[in-house]
Amino acid sequence: YAMASTDGQNADITMYGQIVETQPIDWWTDEPIPGQYIIESEFLNDLAQIEGCSQITIRMDSLGGDAGVSILIHNRLRELAAKGKNLVCIVDGVAMSGGSLIMCACDTVKVNPSSLVMIHKCWSHVWGNYNADELRKAADANDAWDKSQVSIYKRKTGLSDTVLTHMMADTTYMTGGEAVEKGFADELLED
Repeated sequence: YAMASTDGQNADITMYGQIVETQPIDWWTDEPIPGQYIIESEFLNDLAQIEGCSQITIRMDSLGGDAGVSILIHNRLRELAAKGKNLVCIVDGVAMSGGSLIMCACDTVKVNPSSLVMIHKCWSHVWGNYNADELRKAADANDAWDKSQVSIYKRKTGLSDTVLTHMMADTTYMTGGEAVEKGFADELLED
């Protein structure tokens, strides 16, 4: 993950890695876990430094991660778009799960033929002992997350809630060309 302003008007954001709220720590050693991470606080601090740029290009390669952080980043980018900033996302590798939510913040999404975009319904970890009421409450929470994500995909694609919900339920993977056909991307980058 890196962010740079090239000339005060153009900014490049390289979003390679897992989307996380905080730096993952090894609980045995209390040391940071090595890897590529898009960390909420770092991203927001860096974003404040480039808010004056009129052109922002995001280079994406992310398997996703924390849905809440992904939605926050999406919304902050949409806020910049509402202020007239030109947002472009180039999917260098994959835009899966939370990565696809961030990708959809951009008004122009460019994909390679070999790029992959994946959308799915909300996942949550459930362990322990629960009664039926508690499990229904957890399912209701997941439904709310799904509706939030549908609203993001709908703005970008124009597809209906029903179509998007079915695509998410099926955990849909799309090549670059398929992402363009379905409206998740705007341009197919050819050699």
